Amino acid sequence: MKQLLIFLTSFLLLAATGQSAFAQEMQVDGSLLGKSSREQAKQQVLTNDLMTLYGSKDSAELTYQIPAGASSGSQQLVIEYEASDLLISPSSLTAVIDNEPVKTLKLNGDSKRKILKLNLNKSQSAPGYHSVSLKFYGVMKEGVCVRQDTSGNWIKIYPDSRLTLADSSEAKGTSLEHYPYPFAQSGNTAEETAIVIPDNPSSAEIEAAVKTEGYLKTADSSVSISFVKESEVKQIDKPTIFIGVDKHWNGKVKKLIKQAGLQAKGEKLLLAERVLKAQGKQQPVLFAQAASDDVLSEKISVIADQTYTGQLSGETLSIGKLQKAEKQVSNKLTLEKFGAEDMTIGADKTSSAHYFYPASAMIDQNQSAKLSLKLKKSETIQAAAAESGSASQAAELKVLINGQPHSVRLDELGKEDKNGYYHVTLKVDPELLQKNRYIDIQFITTGLKENNPCNTTDEEKWVFIDKSSTLSYTIKGTSPSADFKEWPLPYAGNQEQATLIVLPDSVSKSKLKELSLVTDSFGSEAQQSFTVRKASEVKAEDAKGRNLIFIGGISQFSLLKEKSSDLLVPQAKNGSFDVSGFEMLNETTKQVAFTQASLWDSNYTMAVFAPLKGNGAAVTKEIISFLNSNDDTATVINETNSQQVFTNHQQLKSETNSSETEKTAQDHGQQLLYIGVLALMMVIAAAFIWVTVRRRKRKTDRE
Repeated sequence: MKQLLIFLTSFLLLAATGQSAFAQEMQVDGSLLGKSSREQAKQQVLTNDLMTLYGSKDSAELTYQIPAGASSGSQQLVIEYEASDLLISPSSLTAVIDNEPVKTLKLNGDSKRKILKLNLNKSQSAPGYHSVSLKFYGVMKEGVCVRQDTSGNWIKIYPDSRLTLADSSEAKGTSLEHYPYPFAQSGNTAEETAIVIPDNPSSAEIEAAVKTEGYLKTADSSVSISFVKESEVKQIDKPTIFIGVDKHWNGKVKKLIKQAGLQAKGEKLLLAERVLKAQGKQQPVLFAQAASDDVLSEKISVIADQTYTGQLSGETLSIGKLQKAEKQVSNKLTLEKFGAEDMTIGADKTSSAHYFYPASAMIDQNQSAKLSLKLKKSETIQAAAAESGSASQAAELKVLINGQPHSVRLDELGKEDKNGYYHVTLKVDPELLQKNRYIDIQFITTGLKENNPCNTTDEEKWVFIDKSSTLSYTIKGTSPSADFKEWPLPYAGNQEQATLIVLPDSVSKSKLKELSLVTDSFGSEAQQSFTVRKASEVKAEDAKGRNLIFIGGISQFSLLKEKSSDLLVPQAKNGSFDVSGFEMLNETTKQVAFTQASLWDSNYTMAVFAPLKGNGAAVTKEIISFLNSNDDTATVINETNSQQVFTNHQQLKSETNSSETEKTAQDHGQQLLYIGVLALMMVIAAAFIWVTVRRRKRKTDRE
């Protein structure tokens, strides 16, 4: 049954009206297309770091990606390097592309910064990923059995090394199967993409635009995405995605849709990728159209969720049935999920490439995290350890996680399992995993180079790392917690009802960016955990049974105005918020955010982001950056005119301490009371015993 469902889903996704290899071209008026703002004769960086290779032998692994549908013109690799001026012949640098030697350079001791240009052949410029290996051989002194492994034997590869793509005018176009390219392309620089929505966007169109933006940023963290309303489209000068309901378009976009002969029908979402051409200029565009808001809201995940994007193909698709993907936040990431395959590094190739995966916003920083490695190693490593204690101490595998090293002693791996693998577990600081938007992992070996220049077996020393090696951590629970310390929980967690984000009825581009800032902080795995509605669309009943976020001035939400007296931050007579009760200055506060139990369902929480007064900006980069890094309990935060952020943490701490002191005093008083009562009972008991004894004695004396 499961296989049948998968087959049916795939069949429906592939029900296309056209299946050509590349997008259809549309001739448009020359005034509609502007000069490309992203210069698609563009450059793709090969490394973000300065790489230093040390002799006598070393190598570095790089990758580049030729985009699908890229120009058939010449592509070129540019390697910028600088070598030690102590090097002599036969020192060399060899470039190997896809395991094929391409060029070997003599390094003759000239330490000037130089450039190596490599024109790629047909196979090397085919769409997809390609490997580049830079092999360094350094010689500093002539002679037999002369040690060459000194600190002066080096070559540097600069971050300016790059892949230069041919001019976009020669590009062949693309199709849906290559999505998210050309709207996001990992590794490229200066990426720009526009998302166009109707002038008065509905809640469904706003939600679809923001979720699509979030997905594109996950695919390419460097992409710059702008929201544009239809009437603001003067020229199309960058890859553009049009998202909307057919009847909501009124201007240039409506004419484009009509010219393309596109019309969404019934319960289907229409996807169509086209290349607009005019007067030697061209731009790729994607139409995501629906006949109603409900259809757009239900099916936009087909271009905003990795579950479905990999199944797209052709140039036009009408998406029918689409089962909502159940998002389970993973707490285990294999190296394969990072994009790594099984890898071997060692004496001749001392480091791996960098591997990246979007960081989860829901990692529990109070629980442990670990990296479980599955390894093999060459027997020569163990042999060297047996022969030389100093050599064994230097034989290490270093795992860099977001730049922080974690070491594995290669001579202390324990026993092999029945399949010849060693299993090693490294403790990882969970806070480190949320240091950046992406988790960055790299593997480096040290101590595998042979110091004996007469020994020629360096290349036999290696470490094999299996792609099933796993990084694991604990996910925070999503129980209600009115505390910004837990942000983005509980709003971003798995929950029965998605978090409801409420916006003002009039949504400007700036408000869209504010919404984007909030949802972006949810993390890549939580992009589907929210839904968006305008203020007039939300009734009290809609606010029950779910977490809530309001973005805007209090006067823009009738629900909040009705409950204004119950809000954590009170209002002054002029309608502005009064933060003075939280040890903050009203006079310098621009924005305020607070969280409390939901006023419509105390089993859930709500957060309000608002300007101190009026209807200006409610969310800023500074506020979100603070929330993402905050480790202190806080229920109210404010941003001042000087972009400083403050919280009520100290006030809460003082109240907690005062409460604990009062409780301690009460407990102490109760203890004294118990002691007094016990002492009184003992006195009474003693008196009773004394009276009883006296009576018995008198009775005895009478007898």
